[in-house]
Amino acid sequence: MSDGPADGRDRSSPPVSGVRRVGRNAGRLLAGRIVAQGLLVLSTALLAQRLGLAGFGGYAFVVAAVFLANVVTTFGTDMVLIREIAAGGRIGLWSAALAVQLMLSGGAVIAIWLVAPMIPGQGSEVAWALRVYVLSLVPAAVYSVCSAALRGAGRLGRHASLGVAAAGLQLAAIAVLVPPGSSIVLVSTVLLGVQAAIAALAWAACASWAAAFRQVPGASRSDVVGMVRATGSIGIVGLLGVAYQRAGVLVLAVAVGPAATAWFAGGSRIVEASRTGHLALFGALYPAMAEAHGSTPEDGALAGRLAWAWRLSLLGALAIAATLLVVGPVLVRMLYGEAFAPASAGLAILALALVPSTIAGYLSLELLAAHRERSALWALFASLAVLVALLLALVPAIGWTGAAWAILGADAVQAALLLLVTSRRAAPVAGLVPRVPSPHTAGGL
Repeated sequence: MSDGPADGRDRSSPPVSGVRRVGRNAGRLLAGRIVAQGLLVLSTALLAQRLGLAGFGGYAFVVAAVFLANVVTTFGTDMVLIREIAAGGRIGLWSAALAVQLMLSGGAVIAIWLVAPMIPGQGSEVAWALRVYVLSLVPAAVYSVCSAALRGAGRLGRHASLGVAAAGLQLAAIAVLVPPGSSIVLVSTVLLGVQAAIAALAWAACASWAAAFRQVPGASRSDVVGMVRATGSIGIVGLLGVAYQRAGVLVLAVAVGPAATAWFAGGSRIVEASRTGHLALFGALYPAMAEAHGSTPEDGALAGRLAWAWRLSLLGALAIAATLLVVGPVLVRMLYGEAFAPASAGLAILALALVPSTIAGYLSLELLAAHRERSALWALFASLAVLVALLLALVPAIGWTGAAWAILGADAVQAALLLLVTSRRAAPVAGLVPRVPSPHTAGGL
């Protein structure tokens, strides 16, 4: 896959060329994500078969917990790095972003090692698997920074190829190194090695085109402090977002047990894979949105030409939800086997949530690109509170499918709140509120 210009922008062309660039980048990401998601679904199905129902439930808990920790340690540095590189070509900020992530990763590793044996509802094997897999936060920090640099600089082809290589490496490692009946401690060890290899690939991908990555990492204190300040609200948005995404698995693992957790996780994985197209589109849109909130009138005109992405996102979500409602039960049995058949009930509910979650995802990206993190933060905080309340009410009342209903309700609340925010203020949300091209439209919260 070929890449775009190093800084991701072409100032010599009219604004429509930026729209075409978004389309090309989205196509590259889509192609890469389709292949990568297919490989990841195969990895999940293979693990479900080789670990069994209970083992896969424990594995789902470990992955959800480390994923949440990864967002804590990333703390929005990737989104800031993408925004700053896309808007001003500041690739040198990667070292400050890496320093922040490594410091946070060290603290998270220590904390999880201490609390892992005390987590209720989990045995010693799960605790040790969590202790092993949390070490992957260190290579994950390297991958996060390299991936953000590629995206911000418009190297979307290289970024997509890296994602495919990572997914393929994970599938190959599971197929070769995780035999049937394996413990989740072995799985965590194998996946830790995979994360280290992926980080090395990501570094090589960046070092091959950017001289800054071929130097010894070093960041001044002022750069690190500046990065911490810039990531404040975005980091909280990311943290709450992942807590929101993983709350269902975490609550079920503690309150219901491994079998129900496995059913929920199996259905969730299929829904996540169905978002491939949206993730590709949003991945290409965010740098363009950040560029559109830059300092020139031409940038402002670009944002006004992105309304097609809003309409395409909604139509795609509706089509995917309808498809999953029809073929979901077949997919569950085909991928996981008869033991996971109950997962189709949760899959159907989560498919309905695709539409409001797509609305919320699109509007949140626009707000982040416009430096309006607090607007996105308050909407997310409110919907997370709704999610927790619904989980506490519905899971004891109707069982594990209550987690899926809780997510659907909370997604609807978040989408409604973000629509309200963007309709009450003259916010530059492409496709919703008319934009007046101005160098001052990148105003704050």
